[in-house]
Amino acid sequence: MTNNIDDYFSGRKLYGDDFDDIQLRVWYDGEKEGYAGEVLANQGEYRYHYHELNRFHLYGRVEVPEGAHAIGLGSAYGHEFLPIADRLSKITIIDPSDEFAAHGALGITPLEYRKPALDGKLDFPDNHFHVATSMGALHHIANVSAVLGEFHRCLVPGGCMLVREPIVTQGDWRQLRRGLTKNERGIPYRLMQQIAVNAGFRIEHATLFDFAPFTRLMANIGTPAFTNAAATRVDWLLSSLFSFNTKYHRPKLLDRFGPASLALVLRKPAV
Repeated sequence: MTNNIDDYFSGRKLYGDDFDDIQLRVWYDGEKEGYAGEVLANQGEYRYHYHELNRFHLYGRVEVPEGAHAIGLGSAYGHEFLPIADRLSKITIIDPSDEFAAHGALGITPLEYRKPALDGKLDFPDNHFHVATSMGALHHIANVSAVLGEFHRCLVPGGCMLVREPIVTQGDWRQLRRGLTKNERGIPYRLMQQIAVNAGFRIEHATLFDFAPFTRLMANIGTPAFTNAAATRVDWLLSSLFSFNTKYHRPKLLDRFGPASLALVLRKPAV
């Protein structure tokens, strides 16, 4: 691991991706109940705000086979699977929190929870799952390359992985940041795609979204952008217009006039 923070803030390297076992343990312990803590702190008002986003950028671009077995990384209560749950025979969720594991089904679709391993290994055979998701989970993980490689291994040939992640630092992760867990940091735009390719995936579709000035405006007026189909499309249009700005670290106000997240449809090539 380099000690030069500029290597990370520039987007040339991903902080945490080359951690040793001791560093991984410190990171894991700091993130274990991070998102669950945020959910519990706001339990009375918790809502899943990303269904329109997921439909427009991800689920609308793939065919999910009937009876598919799906796996989700950090999927909490499993709400991200609701648009396709009626086609799934089972959902396996990899999540460190004990809070979410108390939920055994999503409607009539059974949920199984497994704890993640420090090294990213998944305790499943090769070619086991038909669909995989990571909806804003990889940026909570240190060793992203190792984890994505394992998801590729466990997918059947021709299977798909749906990913959406922030591509900005979300501030200086060395300091306490309001509303964020201890270690989370976004994954640089080009590095996210390169890591996926290095893991063996083919990028079937990539799109930028999350134009911060617009999504903050929508939140301030009480309508989260990605709960609304029209607002999701407006955000996509604005993100496309400002797609030249994929700067990773954005400390200045003008830096933030650009898309802050990336959605990917990844495919494991058929044999």
